[in-house]
Amino acid sequence: MPFHGRPSDACGPCRKGRLRCDRIRPSCTQCMRKSIICFGYRNVTLLLFKDESESTARKVQWEKNGELYPLTLPRQRHEHGFSAVIGFNAADIMPSLSRSLTPSYDELAVGYFMSSYVPASPFYYLPEIYNTTASTAQDAVSSAVLAASFASLSLHVGNGQLMDNARIHYSKALAQTNAALSSSSTAILDSSLISVLTLGLYEAIAFSSHRSPTSWTAHTLGAVQLIRLRGTKHLKTDLGSRLFLQTCNNIRSSCLQRAVPVPDEFLQLYEEAEPFLDPGIPNVRLGPLLDKMISLKVRLWKGVPDERISGVIHETLHLEEETKALQDMLPESWRYQVRPPHMTPRWAYQGHAHQYPDHRMARHWNILRATRLFMNEVVWHLAGFVARSKEQGKPEMSRYFKDLDTRALQATAEANRTQIITDILASAPHFLDKNGTMFGPAARFLIWPLTIVAERTTAPEPARRYAVWCLYEIARQARIPQALLAAEAVESGSSTDWMHLFQLG
Repeated sequence: MPFHGRPSDACGPCRKGRLRCDRIRPSCTQCMRKSIICFGYRNVTLLLFKDESESTARKVQWEKNGELYPLTLPRQRHEHGFSAVIGFNAADIMPSLSRSLTPSYDELAVGYFMSSYVPASPFYYLPEIYNTTASTAQDAVSSAVLAASFASLSLHVGNGQLMDNARIHYSKALAQTNAALSSSSTAILDSSLISVLTLGLYEAIAFSSHRSPTSWTAHTLGAVQLIRLRGTKHLKTDLGSRLFLQTCNNIRSSCLQRAVPVPDEFLQLYEEAEPFLDPGIPNVRLGPLLDKMISLKVRLWKGVPDERISGVIHETLHLEEETKALQDMLPESWRYQVRPPHMTPRWAYQGHAHQYPDHRMARHWNILRATRLFMNEVVWHLAGFVARSKEQGKPEMSRYFKDLDTRALQATAEANRTQIITDILASAPHFLDKNGTMFGPAARFLIWPLTIVAERTTAPEPARRYAVWCLYEIARQARIPQALLAAEAVESGSSTDWMHLFQLG
């Protein structure tokens, strides 16, 4: 076996593209930046020497009788790409002495998760954290990451065995997290909060609408207690601040979807933390507005007395102006571009397509749009109620609403609603893969806004049909079964109180 030279220990995509690979595990920075699947690194010690036995045998056979020794073709194998992911079985990817170049289950799952799920999510910090904890078998973060990784890969390839592995790691992570939370000294660590948030992400990925999102809500409420226990001293680091904001976003989304008040202890804690938060971060500016919106939604669900309807309309109009102001305050680097016609897919809604700097920014824009859509729906419905009361000539009602121009209010709300819905639907082409042909994993962030549009009985019928069609296509192309569940729930009129889960991970 002659020496074959020093082989590259870079990952497959970097070797193919002749790129500088930093060899970070489980997925290198180049693959993370390009959002491509990185299957880890080969064992270069096995490549230092080349086995020339077959070549020598063929030469001897040729010299002996002029016939070539039959060449044994290696089993065809792709280094990366979609077809390589869906064609594996347990025997193909389990490591062994004779096939040690093949990545293990864990490496394959984590590599897919880090390259396909993490870049578009609030969990941007997970690769670095996981790299420092992966060697610790009893670490809750590692187990939680493996649970989310196996769950995401299971959905992608449609393999139930992988989901079974995800549940095993989830149970292990749950036990390890509870052990960490049992001690005040370990409960306040960043790793404890990260494990709780990652367990919530697993719940979002593995969630089925056939049951209530109880487990996810439990993790979220547990996170409230954690950030209270951690106090404000953890806000002095960038990671601590980001973890705090991520937890706050989860809490507010849960309260908003379920129409329950934000816990008082959370509001008090956020008020104490505000001096430590950077007001230039869009999510920091959005938080207090969502608190007001949640309060409004809770009151509407309980019922508004007739004499207070006028005040609620003015309050809602003020919140709508606040939301528009937040849109205008977004940094220039967060602005989207309207695609020219030759770069717009033929199936784009009314020929409109937006391109955003990245998926996180597209998601933030759609959160603001969904907020504005809610505000304008409230104004439209309340103004309609007032208009009908005036038409019925009820004197005891008219005195409450004499200062309201209901026709103008409804016309403005309807125009705003139509534009907002168009903008939400125009964001769909942004979530296509790099080839611009299929929806990718990041399209999970479209499930919530698309469902909101599809459920609006006041929305234009073509917009509702388009939103449902997108949900079906996301389910088929990106292999996200929850998108299928959402489309079916909309069409059957079933509950969609779990939609917010897909806006968070």
